[in-house]
Amino acid sequence: MRHLLIAAFTSLLSFTAAAQRPAPDQQNRTLDTAREIAIHYTSKLPDFICSENVIRTTGVLNKIAEDRLIIQLSFNGQKEHYKLITINGNPTQDRLDSLDGMITGGEFGSLLLGVFDPSSAAAFQWKNSSTLRKRRAAVYTYRIAREHSHYMVGRRDASGQFLSAPAGYHGEVYLDGDTSRVLRLTAEADDIPKSSGILQSSFDVDYDFVEVAGKPYLLPSRSEAHMEHSQRRIGNAVTFTGYRKFETDSSIDF
Repeated sequence: MRHLLIAAFTSLLSFTAAAQRPAPDQQNRTLDTAREIAIHYTSKLPDFICSENVIRTTGVLNKIAEDRLIIQLSFNGQKEHYKLITINGNPTQDRLDSLDGMITGGEFGSLLLGVFDPSSAAAFQWKNSSTLRKRRAAVYTYRIAREHSHYMVGRRDASGQFLSAPAGYHGEVYLDGDTSRVLRLTAEADDIPKSSGILQSSFDVDYDFVEVAGKPYLLPSRSEAHMEHSQRRIGNAVTFTGYRKFETDSSIDF
């Protein structure tokens, strides 16, 4: 299984509608459908390309720095491939993993699979009914213990070696009222190993229907991540735009 990974290189770091609680068997059917969709999510996606527009913030001793990245993301062979295009509007040949600061991933299947895979032994509980982007949604909370978790947190040490460890986590899933597909997923780490050096870590992602090659697919529209390490706080806000069919010569033009 691919792990959801939230890493910082070099130094780390609805309106609620009243509704009756569904019967237990209905809750189980909803979650079973959501699990089946999540497990096979990436295998049902077409090959595509899109743009990640990233705003990164870093706070150290009450000073906040910000930079902006554009990343070309191509999805083919059920795998994600990233290419850094610009830094603060300037074209660059730098590799994405060469940058200091937070790098996030997992929006295209890993986060969903980490929550719904049976090996995670997630404990779900119905919370309420809601409306999200004009769609009816059932909201469930979940919790996953560290020993079953695929939520990895970590940092690079002074020698440049990346150190990571799983943390327990909990959050909420918004399931579409008609299809049981995930419309929003939140995750917040708990039971974080002290050896990781991470004090706080959270992640959330919204999914929306996007047309690719003439067909609608539920794909990430935005994500946000936060992490705290010692006296440093890091944040990432990502919007996904320009979805289109992947071709061998696909690229992002400016």
